[in-house]
Amino acid sequence: MKYLKKTIYYFLFLLVFLSFLWPFNASGKQPTIPVSAAKLTRDMDLDEIVFFWNQLDETRRNVLVEFLRGYNESESPILEFMRLSPDKYYLNVHKFDSNFIINFSEKFHNKWKIYVVKPHGKKKFSINNSITANSITARNARIDNVVDYKADPKTIQTFLQKGLLNFQTGSHKKAFISKAFYNSVQNDNLPKGMIYETMGKTSLPEIYHLTSNSFSNAWLIDTNFIKKNFPKKIVKASESDHDVGFIIEFSNKKLFIVSLVVSGSFLLIVVFVNLFKPRNDPISLWLRGI
Repeated sequence: MKYLKKTIYYFLFLLVFLSFLWPFNASGKQPTIPVSAAKLTRDMDLDEIVFFWNQLDETRRNVLVEFLRGYNESESPILEFMRLSPDKYYLNVHKFDSNFIINFSEKFHNKWKIYVVKPHGKKKFSINNSITANSITARNARIDNVVDYKADPKTIQTFLQKGLLNFQTGSHKKAFISKAFYNSVQNDNLPKGMIYETMGKTSLPEIYHLTSNSFSNAWLIDTNFIKKNFPKKIVKASESDHDVGFIIEFSNKKLFIVSLVVSGSFLLIVVFVNLFKPRNDPISLWLRGI
């Protein structure tokens, strides 16, 4: 049994060690919403997106220059998002037809990754018995300090008619929906997905991940690159518009999950071996029911 005790002590120590890998440094505060950098900087009375040249290596400089040649700020899409946790966000991009920039207002870190996926949830174009603008607004009213942030029934109905809101299939939480800020809408009615859903998936190349506005994470979304490399993730929303989904995640979370699974499997193997290995001491005999 001494081996079993040592194994348990080892496992507890490993859990404490792994807790330091958990991405709390991604920030536990409520972050500002992911927004189009062009829209954000315009509201800050700046004429253009701010990228500091000395913060970019030569490869990223070349990518940025080439990207901006096909970039038109007036064609920025509508971003629908939900914050699942401090280290994971869902994004749906509506009217995905031209290059755009996602500016994620968390301190820049190369562990922040963005994955291209199909749009989250299902689109609704009208209000029916299972979800009403009034019921959503009533839920919104229970949230503190959001009087100027929540969407009213008329605004929600407009969002639905324009196809800017997606919902869970089967049931609807009737959770918070915001007004449109900087071309972005917070919609907490999106499905939550699985904790391991980005396992094995390829994130957008790091050459598209830049430091913007001196501190934050920015991703250059090249429409042609997405269409060429992730064509099955793009969904046709109408005759002229397309939608695509993204997951923004702090990748240290994956390391924690993998380490926990490996450690748990090792512990189970050791316990199994100790339980069924023939021993004649009283404890072993009792565990085997003899």
